[in-house]
Order: sequence, then structure tokens, then C-alpha cells
Amino acid sequence: MEYQLPRLTKMWTHLERQAGGRVKGMGEKQIEVDKRILRTQIGVLKKELESVRKHRKQYRNRRLSVPVPVVSLVGYTNAGKSTLLNRLTGADVLAEDRLFATLDPTTRRVAVNNGKEFLLTDTVGFIQKLPTMLVAAFRATLEEISESSLLVHVVDISHPLAQQQIDAVDKVLEELDVASIPKLVVWNKVDKTDDPRRVKLEAERKGVVCVSAIDGYGLEQFCDAVQAKLRDSMVLVEAFIPYDKSELLNTIHQSGIVEGTEYRENGTLIRAVVPLPLARFLAPMRQQVAAAL
Repeated sequence: MEYQLPRLTKMWTHLERQAGGRVKGMGEKQIEVDKRILRTQIGVLKKELESVRKHRKQYRNRRLSVPVPVVSLVGYTNAGKSTLLNRLTGADVLAEDRLFATLDPTTRRVAVNNGKEFLLTDTVGFIQKLPTMLVAAFRATLEEISESSLLVHVVDISHPLAQQQIDAVDKVLEELDVASIPKLVVWNKVDKTDDPRRVKLEAERKGVVCVSAIDGYGLEQFCDAVQAKLRDSMVLVEAFIPYDKSELLNTIHQSGIVEGTEYRENGTLIRAVVPLPLARFLAPMRQQVAAAL
């Protein structure tokens, strides 16, 4: 609608002003009526987008109460992010060969063979020269990225313009100011390339993970790489967990690496390496360590 607004100028030049009934003079031009209608509709949509933003923020705040690492899938549109999410989690997210098939972020839990877990979020696909107004419209989806422990940049390596798409995604991520979040690059659709063996060798040299989301190739290696990246961004904490909050111990064991535990009269002293969101959540309990000792 914002695109249409300044382009209405020549659409109604063949019409005269509307007659004003019994009022002397001529009425509004049709173009003025249409512009007013468009501005009203734009205002309504902006209010709805703000409502969506608030809803997503409340959803993220609730999710922080179970502080499992969040991994966001980012990438150019049609790179295979939704297919990868479906393959890893058994979800039923719409995956189509068209622009912006995913508009609402979808989050699913992924359980790894070693018992660890992380949350995987699918986000809207990017395009080159993403207009500012479009970035604003997708803000509710893109804000999921800023809360992530890790970004997984999914690339359609079989596309002839793969490098240009990579550059376009990197530019949008730069605009979103998420450069400080660790990133893992994944080359998808390896099976569709002219020489899969050469692509895999090049990926190994660059430290990139190769997968084929459609047939499941490389998914185990992908999960291992995610776990390794998450470990790199973890922090060491010492916390005192009261017995009435013992469910947190299970969360720490699932998402972190426990180095030691000590059972006291009122709770458990635990020393562990955990993801940053969990470390923030445990902050009040870390302050209780001195008292427990």
C-alpha cells in the first residue's frame, strides 16, 4: 500500500471531480478519496503489526523461563530453511518454492543424540535490496534473530547467484545489528550441484557444514556443529539451586555441561558451563552462592 500511494497520480485523470450534491462547487477528486482510503488502511495495518510485535515479545519472555539455547535459521528466500526445520523436528511448516513462504517465525525443540536440546526458529527469507518499509513490516519476525544464541545461515549452494545471496543476507544482518551473535554457515541442496564432491571438499576447507534438507544428508554433522558453536558461546557459572526449583537442574544438564555438584541442606550448589540466556536467568541464584558457602 505504501508502494501504491505515490503511484495513484495518473490513475484517475480521466475522471472529473465528484459532484457535491446540493452543495455549491465540486467535490473531492477520486484520487484524493483513494489516497485517504489507503492511508486509513495503512494506519490499521501498522497498528496490527505493533500488536504482533508485542505478542511476539511476550512469547519470547515466556520462553526465557525455560532458558534453552535458541538457534535461528536465516538466509535468502527459498534457501531451504523451512525444509531443514521440518526434517530436524518433524514439524509441518509450509515449505514452498516462492518468495516469503514463511512470514511468522516458527520455533521447535530439537533433541540431540547426547541428550542436549536447543530451540530451532525458522525466520522469513531475505532478498536483495530489501526495502526499508519491508524490513519494518517483517520486524516481528526479524526480532526473533536478536534473541538467538546462534545464527545458522542457510545457503542454497546450488543457485548460480549463491554468493550474491550470501552478501545480501550478510547486509541485512548487519542492518539488524546482530554481528555479535555467533554464526554457523550451512550449504544446503548439495545434491543439486554439478559436482557435489568438489562442493563438499570446498566446504570442509572453509569450515562450512554441507546438508541436503530434502533427503536428510549431513543432519547429524549439522547438529554436532550447532552444539560445538553453542559450547563456544557458553559461560561458566556457579549457582545455588533451592530444592523447590530442582527442575532447573534438569535444564542445566540438558543445555549445559555440569562440572560439579554439591548437595546442601537447602539446595544444590552447581558449577556448570551454560548458554548465555540460561546464565542470565540464573543470575539471582548465582548471588546466593556466597550465602550457601
